[in-house]
Amino acid sequence: MKARWLQTLVAFCLPPLVGAGVCAALIGMLKQNELFTSPVNLPTADVAPAAKKPLNPISGELRPAKSVEAGFPPVASIKPPQTVEINSLKKLEAVPPPAMPSTSAPKAAEAPKALEDKPAPPVVPAKPVFVKASSLPYEPKKWRPIIDPVSEFWSTLWPRTDALPAVFQAVLLRDPEHVAKLVAMGFNPSERTQFGDTPLCAAVRSGQADMVQVLAMCGVDLNEPGRENQAPILVASMRRNTPVLAALTSLGVDPNTRFKSPITKELIDRCTIKDLRNAMESDRGVTPLICCASRGDVEGAVALMKAGAKPGMCTSRYHRYPINFAATQGYLFLMRVLLGRDPDAEPDTLVTVDLSSQRAWVTKNGKVIASTSVSTGREGYRTPAGRYVITDKHRSHTSTLYHVAMPWFMRLNCSAIGLHSGYVTGRPASHGCIRLPYDKAKLFFSLTGVGDEVEIVH
Repeated sequence: MKARWLQTLVAFCLPPLVGAGVCAALIGMLKQNELFTSPVNLPTADVAPAAKKPLNPISGELRPAKSVEAGFPPVASIKPPQTVEINSLKKLEAVPPPAMPSTSAPKAAEAPKALEDKPAPPVVPAKPVFVKASSLPYEPKKWRPIIDPVSEFWSTLWPRTDALPAVFQAVLLRDPEHVAKLVAMGFNPSERTQFGDTPLCAAVRSGQADMVQVLAMCGVDLNEPGRENQAPILVASMRRNTPVLAALTSLGVDPNTRFKSPITKELIDRCTIKDLRNAMESDRGVTPLICCASRGDVEGAVALMKAGAKPGMCTSRYHRYPINFAATQGYLFLMRVLLGRDPDAEPDTLVTVDLSSQRAWVTKNGKVIASTSVSTGREGYRTPAGRYVITDKHRSHTSTLYHVAMPWFMRLNCSAIGLHSGYVTGRPASHGCIRLPYDKAKLFFSLTGVGDEVEIVH
């Protein structure tokens, strides 16, 4: 019974799983066992499935159909895969990994553990790796000025500093050396801004005399107008900066250059003197000397006159001279300079008129050299007290207002008031002038000169 059960299991159940060849080998082994002492006759139907399925379901090989009685060769034993020796694995574990390069200081490498009882070799520290600076992909930044936060108000008048020409930026930063370097590199020293301003006018406007010299050496046209549409010397005369005027005139700029009409509103608004503002708006032919005279700039006027500026040049419409503008503002010292007096010399001749005593006298170096009685302005025509300068003298003069003769006339501050010969009563009787007797008027005329001062006191 037991043998039958094993026969059925091997013949019918195992072939689909392990193959017919293996099942035949197992049956051969069972035949030799004691359970199969008697011969076993297997039905032909039992081996038919194996013959009908020669394809091994596991390996897919075609196997020849053989009977059970024919036997099978012995099954070869499957050898296990060869394993790596334990000692070789330990050797592989003992090999240190390759060191990675680092920019920091190299550390001393640890010596591997020796498998044998031998002294470890000496440890040699690795050399640090240095990278040359030239090999770095470094590109220097372009030159860019530093903007002072205090000057942020310029942002309302100027665009960003980055949009300005390079030379113009250097001028605003007051760096003449950098301007020379930029011009040597090929930058245009006359390149205008988007508002039409030039580096030269910017230097003149900021009072940089050394910058004017550098730009002149770079070939800049010293008469090229800026955003004001006026010559740089005219822009300089609007500011009290004598070194700039001296620099421009020393470089050959004409000191008698006139303002072009019309004058821009920006330039007119920059003027704070009412008399000069009115002349720039309505008059024509204003000169740099007129600007200095109206503002009381004695140093600027002296620098212009040394360069060849003419005090006798007047405006083209109303014919006003520089001394007229100085007299309107009461600049006595400047009037004396415009009249040709030495600015470093003190006046030695002084005419004094006393309104209360109706007398006048001439002092020279503090000593009275002549005196006389006078008649000053009556009620409604009072002679104004103050200090004046004799601006012009006429031996024979006729009043343009009253159409009367005024011999030996000496005008005071370019006004209608002066000293002249006339009827003297010993009391105020004139229309504002100071009347002297004929002989005394002639004496005073000979003792005084243009540029001498007259003091009228109460």
